[in-house]
Amino acid sequence: MSDQSELPQLNNQHMTCGGGFETWLQYVDGFELRHFCAFELLNDERGVACLRDYQRKLVETAVANKFGVINEGLHYRASRDWGELIGFSSEALEEINIRGIEFYKDFAREYDSPDTPMLVGGVIGPRGDAYNVGRTPDAAEAEDYHSEQILTFKKAGADIVSALTFSSTEEAIGIARAAKAADIPVVISFFVAKGGRLNGGETLEEAITKVDVATEKAPAYYMINCTHPTEFEPALTDGAWTERLGGFMPNAVAMETLDLCKLGHLEDGDPEELGGQMATLARRFPHVHVWGGCCGTDGRHIDQITQQVLDVRNGIAAE
Repeated sequence: MSDQSELPQLNNQHMTCGGGFETWLQYVDGFELRHFCAFELLNDERGVACLRDYQRKLVETAVANKFGVINEGLHYRASRDWGELIGFSSEALEEINIRGIEFYKDFAREYDSPDTPMLVGGVIGPRGDAYNVGRTPDAAEAEDYHSEQILTFKKAGADIVSALTFSSTEEAIGIARAAKAADIPVVISFFVAKGGRLNGGETLEEAITKVDVATEKAPAYYMINCTHPTEFEPALTDGAWTERLGGFMPNAVAMETLDLCKLGHLEDGDPEELGGQMATLARRFPHVHVWGGCCGTDGRHIDQITQQVLDVRNGIAAE
C-alpha cells in the first residue's frame, strides 16, 4: 500500500494495534529476551505459539468490536545494531524480518473483512535505547541506518511502517525520509516523558512541527506510545497541530518505563479504567482513529479501549 491516503485509519475506520508485549513475554510467558529482542522467538516453537496467542486474542477482541487491526510489533529491535548484539548476520536478520511480516500476514488473511480491515506493519525502534537516550543519530545517519529495515519491510509486502518510542526528532526525520524514498506509508510515534516533553526537550507540538517541516509532511500521522494517559496528557496542548495526531498506544499503568522493565513481574493496571481514559481522548480528538496499547496491555485492555471508544463515537454520531 504505497498511497497513504488509502490507509483505512485515514478514512474513518477504527483501528487498534499492540506493542510492548515484550513485558508479557518476559513476565507471563517466562522468556529471557536478550536485549529486549522479541523477534528471535520466531526461531523458538514455544515462542511462536506465545506470540500467536497474544496476537490472536488482540485480533479477535478487535473484530468483535468492529475494529480493524494493524498487525505488527515483533520487529521493534530487528535492526542491524541490535541484531548484531545477539549474533544475527545481515542475511539472517533480513530473513527473520521477512518471516515476521509473514507471521502477521497469516492474521490478515484470516480476519480481514470490509468491516475489520487488517493491515500488516513493520515496527521500527530507535537505533539506541529509547529511554536512556545517549548519542542519537542525525537525520542523514538515521535515514541510512533505518532504510535497511524499511526496504526489507517493503520487499516483504508490509502495508505500513510504524516507528515507535522515539525521542529524537532528528532520527524521526531520517526514518520519515527513508520511508518516503521507499514509497511506503510511515507513522512516527513519540515517547512523551512526564511533563509533556520528549526526552530531547521538545514539546510534542515542536517535535511534530519540526519533522513535518523537514520532510514535507511525509508521515501519514503521528502517535504517542509507551506512556500512560495521565503522563502524556500535558503534551496535548490545544492547537491546529493536533490534527496531525492519529493514534495513542498507552501503557497499562503510570510508571517509569525502565521501572516497568525491571520489576520482575507484570503490572497490567485496570483495563476498564484505561478504556475510560482513552474514551475521554476519543471525545476530545474525534479525528483520531488508532486506539492501541503498549507495555502491560493485552486483549483485555484492547477490549475495554475499543468498546469505550466506540461508545463515545456512536454517542457523538447520535448527537
